[in-house]
Amino acid sequence: MDTKQFELIKEARQQKYTEICRKRLSDIAEKKVKTTFIGAIAAFEKEFGELWGIDLKDEDRDDDQKYWYEKWQLARTEILNNGNNQSRALLNEIANHVISWNRYTTTFKVIN
Repeated sequence: MDTKQFELIKEARQQKYTEICRKRLSDIAEKKVKTTFIGAIAAFEKEFGELWGIDLKDEDRDDDQKYWYEKWQLARTEILNNGNNQSRALLNEIANHVISWNRYTTTFKVIN
């Protein structure tokens, strides 16, 4: 194998590694962003769900609960839309960068 072929193979491997690193970071970042806003929704439902009768069917809610349920659905939709938009923006930003994962490294100290 001559030097030119070796360099082409080396470059192809580096490009593949860079793409794998970018994909890995994108997947991790997307999961963490989604966990953040979905977790916020879950916490809000846990603490304030009684306002709209979280465990009730729509026909079993009184007028006040129906009002708060409607408000909650609007807020929830806005949170989800904003979170998904930010997640997409982050993934687009990552795509514009060269990413290299440092992996897990161990450094040993030599002591005389």
